[in-house]
Amino acid sequence: MNKKIALLAIVIFAISFLSHAQNTKDSTEQKFLITVAMPFCSQQVLAEPKNKNLALSNACRQYYEGLVLAMDSFRRAEIPIEIKVYDTKKDSGIFNKILTKKEVQNSDLIIGPVLKEGNEKMIGFCKKYKIYHISPFFTLSKSKIENPYLISAYPDLGYYGDYFLEKIDEAGGGTGNITVITGKESNDKLISARILSLKSKYPGFTINSLDISKYNDYRKLYKPGGQNHVIISCETEFLVGTTLKYLADTTLFLDLQVYGFRKWLDFKTPNIPLMEQLNVKIISPYYFDYSDLGVKQFIEKYRERYYTEPSEYSLAGFEQGLFFIGSLFENHGNLGLITKQTKNKPLCNWYQIRQKLDQKSLQNSKLNLLYFEEGILKRLVETN
Repeated sequence: MNKKIALLAIVIFAISFLSHAQNTKDSTEQKFLITVAMPFCSQQVLAEPKNKNLALSNACRQYYEGLVLAMDSFRRAEIPIEIKVYDTKKDSGIFNKILTKKEVQNSDLIIGPVLKEGNEKMIGFCKKYKIYHISPFFTLSKSKIENPYLISAYPDLGYYGDYFLEKIDEAGGGTGNITVITGKESNDKLISARILSLKSKYPGFTINSLDISKYNDYRKLYKPGGQNHVIISCETEFLVGTTLKYLADTTLFLDLQVYGFRKWLDFKTPNIPLMEQLNVKIISPYYFDYSDLGVKQFIEKYRERYYTEPSEYSLAGFEQGLFFIGSLFENHGNLGLITKQTKNKPLCNWYQIRQKLDQKSLQNSKLNLLYFEEGILKRLVETN
């Protein structure tokens, strides 16, 4: 049995054991019931280790493993927690059957589903049973899901535009020359369109957009001696690299502030020295500081429990478990009050749930600005 299959077997056992142990409680006892419904795709991956759903399966398994460790923090709570875990198998028919189960309909919180289709299916369910559910790690940027019971742990890409301008406004006192260099993909255009739509909100800004294929034309938009900000809304490695090299030409530009995105860190060969030279700020929905004491303690516990190293999905499961289950206790089971909570930092990331832009559903409104210093990725200190 290879390592991945062995780990999958461990999580299947953990699901079975935890559900059995919790079900021995007195049924009349007050408790919080949490449902986890995610595409673990366990049978498919066990039968075919190179299954097309392997990456998704691993992400969900690792997230759940982190969530289980978060549950340890609530073992001494006055109100016990019962957890039910379901493998949706990335199958809409199976997911529909899961939603008909009484224990799911009586949940205090549902973690999942993960994909867009599942979140769309939750609209009618949530309207009927008034249960909040968490979209744990994928954004729903291209899908306007009108569900006031949906909470996205990561904000939609359109919101990044608001966040960028807010931070630039704070730093520059309401003035600045802003250029959005836009890539070819639909996600790239989402952010650009949102920033351009906010021109009237920031009358002191000059805001322009430039197609990345014409990055050389930026010299016409640059204002010597002014506050020049360049947001490169692109996730294509070659195009980003070429643009950064052009902007780094000090015979043309001085004192630029350049902004990029989390996916840049996943490039095959990210040019970290160049990003450091330009003092690039990278916006990211999450940041895990591996030098942090709490993260170190989590890693140690994870190794002891699962005999392997945690991933960012594992850390996300742990941190989100602490925050959302903690919110369940803080609000006495009424997650409708979650938008009234002040910002909270359960491990590394800040959480403050607010309504999405022009939508009914909710999302975390906190993002991170990252930068490189001597080759090490760091985060700007949260100021508000």
